[in-house]
Amino acid sequence: FVDMSAWDQCVQPTLTPTLERIPIYVGVDASVKRDSTALVAVTFDKKAQVVRLVQHRVFTPAPGDPINFEATVEATIIDWRRRFVLRQVLFDPFQMAAVSQRLAKAHVPIEEYPQSVPNLTAATSNLFDLIQSRSIALYSDAAMRLGAGAAVVPSTAVSPSGPTRMSP
Repeated sequence: FVDMSAWDQCVQPTLTPTLERIPIYVGVDASVKRDSTALVAVTFDKKAQVVRLVQHRVFTPAPGDPINFEATVEATIIDWRRRFVLRQVLFDPFQMAAVSQRLAKAHVPIEEYPQSVPNLTAATSNLFDLIQSRSIALYSDAAMRLGAGAAVVPSTAVSPSGPTRMSP
């Protein structure tokens, strides 16, 4: 899915996770037991005209020790709301119903974004296009690079017009 040479060209050696008070948009991919949970915060850099990676967090469950969403996902979003101008949080409702209800009560701008084929197609196509056009500024992170390199197109994502780009 991801051309790693294109990915590497999007990595800016001087860019680091930032805590400057800027507008951010957050995506959450949540899993309690079998897969990692990831939160990614981005902004749009008007001067450079690129999407910029601001922060990310990954939580990985251990065998017999599922992820505590309140202590990880929810706490991270609340922290980011204090540090940044949080514009929107998008999440798949499958694992996050209780968290989203608590965050909505706390006036966090949170919205469901189900992991349906059309939504995943739109999101991953956008990411693919950003990477290919070098319109995304990334900081160096070995684990994120490894994850991007492992992303594949599942066979369920094949449409009559050809494969649909999907995220891992």
